[in-house]
Amino acid sequence: MKNEKGNNKDLDRAVMFNDAVFAIALTLLVLELRLPEGLKLNSAADMWHSLKEMMPKFLAFILSAVFVGGNWISVMNVQRIVARMDLFFVADLVLYLIIISLIPFCCYLIGTYPENPMSFVVFGVVCELLVVNSYFFIRHCRLRNLFRPDVDLREIKRVETALWIIFILLAVMMVLAFYSTRLSFVLFLLYNLIPFFVTQRLKIKEPAAVD
Repeated sequence: MKNEKGNNKDLDRAVMFNDAVFAIALTLLVLELRLPEGLKLNSAADMWHSLKEMMPKFLAFILSAVFVGGNWISVMNVQRIVARMDLFFVADLVLYLIIISLIPFCCYLIGTYPENPMSFVVFGVVCELLVVNSYFFIRHCRLRNLFRPDVDLREIKRVETALWIIFILLAVMMVLAFYSTRLSFVLFLLYNLIPFFVTQRLKIKEPAAVD
């Protein structure tokens, strides 16, 4: 009982640390939305013109914010079915959050150089790193029985398979950036919606009905 309470406390601390990093990442994204210094905005037309010039930064913010939000929901869905943690769990989570902290940099690149395909390649590489990290994290939790005993392991395995498919799709999207950065932006925006749905399948098994 004592070990169980201690483990629950460690899980709570991990969740709080996780939430804090995601909140900071979102805050840093907002800080990218600022008008250049030294502008003379003496009329509404001047302001409107300056805001239109910032459109790439607004789009980069939307792309990055949806990405961060989707990944936070994904992590939350996984963590709610975890019963205990070990050293690999902690190390992998820290690495995951380090990768998440790179998103504001990706937002800066896409907002500043929206027509440069390398901006989307960098974003894609960060996405790939998160996918690989998530695969080994979920696989480790399954093999080490870190999930709750009433978790449907069949769904866990399906998510593992889905992550490899996503990995391949991301590689294709990065290549497409060299043909059309606008198409790449749309595809990455759609990709960012995937975490909202993939981990929703991770459910607790319903108890068998008693006749």
